[in-house]
Amino acid sequence: MNRRPTQSRSGYDSFSPQHTAHFTAAKPGTDFFEPRKKKPLIKRLFMLLLLIVLLLSLINMFANQFVHVARVSVPIKGLSEVFEGYTLLHISDLKGALFGTDQRLLRFALKDAEFDVAVLTGDMVSARGNAQPLYALVDTLRELNPDAPIYFIAGDRDPTPTSMEYATGGSPFAPWVLGVRQRGAQMLSSPQRIDREGQTIWLTTNSQLNLDIDTMQGQFELKYLNAEDSGDENEIELAKYNLQWLEGTRTARSEMKEEDIFIALTHVPPPDSELLEAAPGSLWGQVDLVLCGHYLGGLIRLPFAGVLFIPSQNLPFYGILPGAGTYFGLERKGRTWVYTSPGLGENDSLYPLFFFRLMNPPTVTLLSLTPSSM
Repeated sequence: MNRRPTQSRSGYDSFSPQHTAHFTAAKPGTDFFEPRKKKPLIKRLFMLLLLIVLLLSLINMFANQFVHVARVSVPIKGLSEVFEGYTLLHISDLKGALFGTDQRLLRFALKDAEFDVAVLTGDMVSARGNAQPLYALVDTLRELNPDAPIYFIAGDRDPTPTSMEYATGGSPFAPWVLGVRQRGAQMLSSPQRIDREGQTIWLTTNSQLNLDIDTMQGQFELKYLNAEDSGDENEIELAKYNLQWLEGTRTARSEMKEEDIFIALTHVPPPDSELLEAAPGSLWGQVDLVLCGHYLGGLIRLPFAGVLFIPSQNLPFYGILPGAGTYFGLERKGRTWVYTSPGLGENDSLYPLFFFRLMNPPTVTLLSLTPSSM
């Protein structure tokens, strides 16, 4: 019996025209395996940029855990050779920040520092209200140099230093002020004199040089009499304190001489006009050096672009793009040197959390005085 020849079943026959005729490609002319589509170039560049920003942010966060110590020489006209190298440790705007347990990173940064006096120019507690980091800082300074006096003033964001609202706690002084004083620091309520071999440096505040003492004397005496009539011990304590610092300021101003050196502490940097247009012969016009803070060194800085943001409600647009200006460092205004500390802390409750120190390390400053003929 004749049979019909069997068709070939080789593997190659699966790709013969007869077997593949009913298959159609997704698109005419496309390959059997389509190549994977590449991501658009702009998307890859965006991902790369995002990765770089993330890496730089991590590096910046790490760098902000450490404290930079700036060393600045300040030439003072009329300064005697006996004060050559006299050094002030200037710290500002801690804002309740901790640098390691008990400020150990601050202690490490200052372990080799030599200073004659420490000055704290405000916003050390700030709106956060946590004074423990400030206490640890003062304890650290005491350990580093037990002989150096520590003076402090309040900043615009610190709780008010004195008020009868605190009287329910047993004192008219703010708890943070009491805590700092117990640790050996002194609020600069009246000018302090530093004498060496016949020359005097006055450590003061701008308000102490501009006070109308006679008018305030009458006001404080009246408050003291009213406090005695009330019999309130806290009110009496506050009235006595006000009279004491006012009398101390009066005595100091009577002892001040034109050849003395004046160093003023203030939290907010004084406007140029206040220094350049000071009345002839006024004590404020004789100030040689002003130490201040407040601007946090321009919280956010970028290379070439400069300062992008300062957490200050006193500036236009709440400190965004503040424009050209000296927001940190040493600058001469007329006869007066002004040093604006970059500070230690970051933003507080005024602004969202994404406003933080960028390319602006936490900084304390050692300012050494040196005689100058100019």
